Parts: sequence; C-alpha cells; structure tokens
Amino acid sequence: MSADCRAEVHVGDVGTQYRMEVLDNCEPFDPSTAETMQLIFLLPGGGVLVKDATLETEGSPADRWFLTYTVVADDGIGSPPGDFHAQTGPLKVQFYVEWADGRHFHSNIRAVDIDNRELRVYANLN
Repeated sequence: MSADCRAEVHVGDVGTQYRMEVLDNCEPFDPSTAETMQLIFLLPGGGVLVKDATLETEGSPADRWFLTYTVVADDGIGSPPGDFHAQTGPLKVQFYVEWADGRHFHSNIRAVDIDNRELRVYANLN
C-alpha cells in the first residue's frame, strides 16, 4: 500500500487553517486598510458560518495578501456552538472585505484548495 500524504480534514478536527489569496481580476490586491475581513463558509449540510479573518502577507515588500482562519474547538453553528467540522461532505469558502467608507468586496466562491482538490470534511474510522 502506498502512502497518500495529502492532508484531509475530518469530523471534529481543530487547528485546520483555511487560507484564501486576495485577488481582484486575478491580480494580487492589498486589503490592509479594510476594517472588516471575513471568511464565509458554506458547511456540509448547508449551514453558513462567518468568521473574522487574519491578514497575512508574502514578500518583502508585500506582494501577495491572504485572509486566514484557524478552526478552534466549539466554533461551529449553534448555541452553544458545535464543532466547525461537525458533518461530512463538501464545503465552500468566500472572503469578504469592507472599508469604513462603505466599499465592500466578495471574492469568488472556492470549492477546491490550492492543489485543486475538493474542499471536503471526511468521516473518521471510529
């Protein structure tokens, strides 16, 4: 049996980082002056979850910008909140940025990762 080193997200996983490059018309775009930076997730089962994102950069000086969110325990849908990765199935992600003057921007909706693999939550063996 050969090893498959691709990362998988499983039900109940925490610590998973979601990262989206900020692009406008397929070009890197600097959103650092935006007041609101969020990642919006369409979870398996149809629930929508909005999370504040962190801005990360690459390059010196910065020439690429990314919005990131790292999953923590009990940050899913519900009250009290359940697990983010509560159900198996495909998920989608989109970013949203908004400036103080009311300008705002939604990215394309992504259903694949940077390696063009489907974003999916997998079942566990137990």
